[in-house]
Amino acid sequence: MVSKAKAVRGSAQSIDYIMSDKELGDALILDSNGLAGANGNEMLSEMRFIQQSNTNCQNNCISIVLSPSDEKKFTTEELKKLTQDHLKNLGLDKNQYLATVHESTGQQHIHIFANRIDINGKALNDSNIHLKAHESANKLAKERGLKTAKEISEGKELSTKPTRERIFKSYEESKASAKTFEGFKTEMDKRGIQVIESRNNKGELQGLKFTDKKSLETFKASDIKKGVGVPDLAKSGITFSPTVKLTPPLAINVASIVKDLTIKIANQVFKQSRGMG
Repeated sequence: MVSKAKAVRGSAQSIDYIMSDKELGDALILDSNGLAGANGNEMLSEMRFIQQSNTNCQNNCISIVLSPSDEKKFTTEELKKLTQDHLKNLGLDKNQYLATVHESTGQQHIHIFANRIDINGKALNDSNIHLKAHESANKLAKERGLKTAKEISEGKELSTKPTRERIFKSYEESKASAKTFEGFKTEMDKRGIQVIESRNNKGELQGLKFTDKKSLETFKASDIKKGVGVPDLAKSGITFSPTVKLTPPLAINVASIVKDLTIKIANQVFKQSRGMG
């Protein structure tokens, strides 16, 4: 069982999001407390009314995702009890909240949007809220004999090892065969691996992902093996077209690598020329 949580400013769109399960239509509402609204705007207004009693708190909502393991299909009542126990562990069970279930991804997971401010105007301490959510999820899993986040991660790592090894082999071969980033992507494609460019909202390249066309599994470069990624390609002599905009930190890193590589090659040429003389 895995859970993530963070303090947020909150918006009507955030509530509307958890009330919709994409192509499956309206999400199933598991539970709610202190809310009577029918949509994001109405529910947020109800929360804002309570939040007026504490104007010092800016990120006055808590966004939570709770993902049970895929060992079984959970009933609505089981999911509801999980939600209530999780909120109690986090100290949010008396606050306003809305909890829904999403299944469009193929795995049941619970979205919770809670008011961080209680009816007395007190704000929940959000210090290490992500760790508290993680600890609560582990506690809930152990109580129910389910897999913890660590066990899920270990199981996933073991089951995906052959695919990750296949991608790494293709990565090394493609890196050795190509001279440009476009050429590298072509070589990977020949080997059945699609290179996906991760970009920020400015359109700058910030990382890579790889999809194995055989298994349809996708991994971040760092999940394949430590060091795999754009800087490593640059170290291997792969050049990037000026049209490929990199994030500033990545651009500085690559520029430094290219500079060191150029100096290294120049020194080798100089030594060879002296030897020939």
